[in-house]
Formats: sequence, C-alpha cells, structure tokens
Amino acid sequence: MENKKKRKKSNPPVSPFLKGGKEEGFHLRPVPCTLYPVPFAKRAASRQGFTLLEVMIAMAILATVLVTVFHSQSQSIAMANESRAMTTLALLAQSRMAEVEGQQNLSTGQTSGKFGDDFPDYSWTVGITQPPGPGSSYLRKIEVTVIHDYYPKRPYKVILYRPITLQQ
Repeated sequence: MENKKKRKKSNPPVSPFLKGGKEEGFHLRPVPCTLYPVPFAKRAASRQGFTLLEVMIAMAILATVLVTVFHSQSQSIAMANESRAMTTLALLAQSRMAEVEGQQNLSTGQTSGKFGDDFPDYSWTVGITQPPGPGSSYLRKIEVTVIHDYYPKRPYKVILYRPITLQQ
C-alpha cells in the first residue's frame, strides 16, 4: 500500500489549464499533438511566404483578368467611334439633302464630292432620277449617299421625292 500512495504523490493529476511547472499539486507533461505532427516553430517558419507555384498561378489569373478588361475597353472605344461616325453620316446626309432640295430646277444626273476640311474622311454622292411609273414625269427621286472612308460598307442613304420645280 505504501507503493501505491507514493505513486500518487509522485505523479499528480495533469491539468490542461495550468501553464507550466507544479502548482497546487498539479504538474504538466507534454502531450503529443495528432493534428500537427510538425513542431509549431518549423510549421510557422515554412508558411511565412508564398511558394513560386502560388505566385505563378496568381499572376496567370491576374493576366487573364487584365486581358479581358483591356479587350472590353478597346471594344467599347471602337463601338463609340463607329457610333460617332454613323451619327455624323446621318447629319451630313441631311445637310446635303437640304442643299439639293433647295434648288429650283432639278436636272437628272449624278454628282459627287467631299465635305472639305471640316469632314475630310466623308464623301457624298447625289443621284437625281425620274421614278418609273405613270404620272411620274413631274417628279424627281433625289438620293443622297454619304460614305465614311473607314466604314465604306456602311453608307448612309437619304431618299426624297420632289416635284420638278418648286412653286413660290
């Protein structure tokens, strides 16, 4: 019996709440951790920075995102330029049509030209014809076409039917 009492005295119960040493009959002993088999100091030292693979993956993701953003930005700029050109085409066609419409006598034929230094990339064509059909000998079909040099496949056309002479 004496041996059992001595064991109890030599191995006091372990308390997980005590920080160290012997206090009030308790004493701490190291308990192996099953979650982290590597000691904490080595584990913290190995995870202080990023690995080369992590940096390369982050750079690849960043490059993909930036390429997408730059592409959409350039596409929106191109669309804005095209929209501005189409608006200018419409305004120039209406302006040329107003000039032709103001003429007293309309002779059939086709004329073309440029808008000068104000709009150097734009050209116009005016075609005046007699429309087919009975009773159309007193009418003229005025067709104004304006083309931008950069968008030649997208001309803007304005068509007007008018009597040969204007009554004033």
